[in-house]
Amino acid sequence: IMGSQLTFGAAIIITAIAAIIGCTIGILAGMTKGLLSSTLNHLLDTIMSIPSLLLAIIFVAFLGFGEFNILLAICLALIPRFIRSVYIAVHAEIEKDYIMAARLDGANDFYLLWNSILPNILIVIATELTYALSIAILDITALGFLGLGAQAPSSEWGAILGDSVELIYLAPWTVTLPGFAIMVAVVIVNLVGEGVRQALNAGTE
Repeated sequence: IMGSQLTFGAAIIITAIAAIIGCTIGILAGMTKGLLSSTLNHLLDTIMSIPSLLLAIIFVAFLGFGEFNILLAICLALIPRFIRSVYIAVHAEIEKDYIMAARLDGANDFYLLWNSILPNILIVIATELTYALSIAILDITALGFLGLGAQAPSSEWGAILGDSVELIYLAPWTVTLPGFAIMVAVVIVNLVGEGVRQALNAGTE
């Protein structure tokens, strides 16, 4: 239970922060066109080709070890995912006929964004939130396991796994229990996310 506060709770917080920042930038970028939008698109393609865990490790190398630094690093690594997904969704929505018709009727960008675009991209945001939360949990535990994040005697699941590797034959439950907790957390997040996605999809239709 204590470990869930450090792993699951921290993952929720950094995912929410990354979602707010990433969605804001993605919406602003998606509403614009031209050189800036094209440059951001190519830059995100390059960043997204790097796994989030590797990005987090790179940030940790600059920021240093410690629980706060790994949370900041993972948050920074998750932001491009939200920017990319929201940017593509907004950009695709703007090109649709009903948006063009609304523009011809005199609707401004804020009205279009709030009343037309955002309701239709909620599915994308919800799906990305699910993936990002799962990634955050796995990255936090992976960095803790590698000794780059939470350190003993922390109850963080990854740190417990790392400390228990040498006892795997003598006391296998010390590895099995935190590993099982990580698996259950990720599965629950994915199941809840799938349910939310289906509910939003049904509401949109």
